Amino acid sequence: MKKTCLMVLAGAPPSEDLLMWRIEDSDYRIAVDGGFLSFTHADKIPDLLIGDLDSIPDSDELENKYPELKIVRLREQDTTDFEKALNWVVANLQVRNLIVLGALGKRTDHLITNLLVASNVDEPLNITFDNDDEWIRRVTPSSPLVLNGRKGAVISLLPIQEVSGVITKGLKWELDGEKIGGKRILGQSNLCESDLVEISCQSGSLFVFLQKGK
Repeated sequence: MKKTCLMVLAGAPPSEDLLMWRIEDSDYRIAVDGGFLSFTHADKIPDLLIGDLDSIPDSDELENKYPELKIVRLREQDTTDFEKALNWVVANLQVRNLIVLGALGKRTDHLITNLLVASNVDEPLNITFDNDDEWIRRVTPSSPLVLNGRKGAVISLLPIQEVSGVITKGLKWELDGEKIGGKRILGQSNLCESDLVEISCQSGSLFVFLQKGK
């Protein structure tokens, strides 16, 4: 079982330091379309390249240039490249953690779409979006969050759909079994008051946004 899968999208590219750390910390590495360029700029080759590959120059030459690279070309336009890659991971890999780089920055509509897509993936999968300034983690009933060492950091809880039974520990303003989403949004610009923060819910899924730098 491959415990951690790294997926790099074609949004704002991660720094080389962040990319290298995530590469070293993962068991399987996927480039999603233009995310392949982040790997090649760092002189690295992923285990898999997937998408319609319309963001890669000379994509027809990839098989010749990188014979060791597994390539899955999916040209249908009914789903986003991120959705195609997620479907491939669910169908072909058994992973516990999915780390996504290149999803933050550039276009906000792409980010919102990525969050909507991620909110519907199997509950047990830990999904984390990361860049150099911000970190986003999905929380579901079977994927609670335990966060260490971030006392003083700004943290926000964003429900993409209605979420019930939200419980937090270690925040300045705690939630104790709250229902959030729809007209009731609680959780923006909270603070980590402890180096141990726990966030869970009983139904639905929400995203925890952590600002880096502290």
